[in-house]
Amino acid sequence: MGINYTLLTKAALEGKLAHFLLFHGSGMIERERAVRDLALMLNCRKENKPCRECPDCRKMLSGNHPDFHMIRPQKTSIGIEQIIQIQGKLYRKTYEGKFRICLVDQADKLTLPAANALLKLAEEPPDHTLIVLSAGNAEGIINTLRSRAQEVYFSSPAESDWLEETDAFRLSGGDPDLARKIQEVGLSRIKSLSGNYLEAIEKKDFLKMFALFPMEREEGQLLLQVLAVVLKEMVIKGQQSPQVLKEITQMTEAVRRQVNHRLALEVLALKHLKLGGTDIG
Repeated sequence: MGINYTLLTKAALEGKLAHFLLFHGSGMIERERAVRDLALMLNCRKENKPCRECPDCRKMLSGNHPDFHMIRPQKTSIGIEQIIQIQGKLYRKTYEGKFRICLVDQADKLTLPAANALLKLAEEPPDHTLIVLSAGNAEGIINTLRSRAQEVYFSSPAESDWLEETDAFRLSGGDPDLARKIQEVGLSRIKSLSGNYLEAIEKKDFLKMFALFPMEREEGQLLLQVLAVVLKEMVIKGQQSPQVLKEITQMTEAVRRQVNHRLALEVLALKHLKLGGTDIG
């Protein structure tokens, strides 16, 4: 069952907060910020919560509170060893705060054994403990785990509220995580790569694809994500068949499974040419 963040904070202040939550949507930084704000409310010592001045608030704001725990993927996944390790910490008494908070970031990368171990923790939670799963897409969480969590959806920020690179935000289609990746790799580089790809397809000239290379793997993954945004907009406008999105989804998944990114892009281009590239660009 879903709930919005305003109602969630009200529940926290009234002592009615569920012990197992799933935050999804918006961006990774936005979701983490929301979890930390919730941790402030739960552990603040003052009547007007959060005061941001008491010892617990100050430690939470500085990222040094001993009762705030975060699990992130080690390389490509979150393994069962990480869950077992956090279990030992959560079943102990709180160090300083009233509540222990455990944030499982990128929870869609939990391995099946790790997800099952976390499920047991969710079913038999320690007292005064909040566990929050965080993922861009809730569909990536296994159903047995997702069904036990109270879901909180965060919409992406409006362009007027975005305080970072506006052009990167537009190119991302309003996806904060994608926008930040574009900024990290370089806006001009990604615009150049996407422009070259679309030109090759528009002119039905496969040889123009070679202008994209050499290309780092991270750049290739990012290019596929940006192309998915651009092509989705074209499908919505009736300028392209929905089939082009199916093809790009398949290639993105292939690269995620370690298929060579250059090969994936060349195969994708051939499929788009076959579908009729003159409408792209």
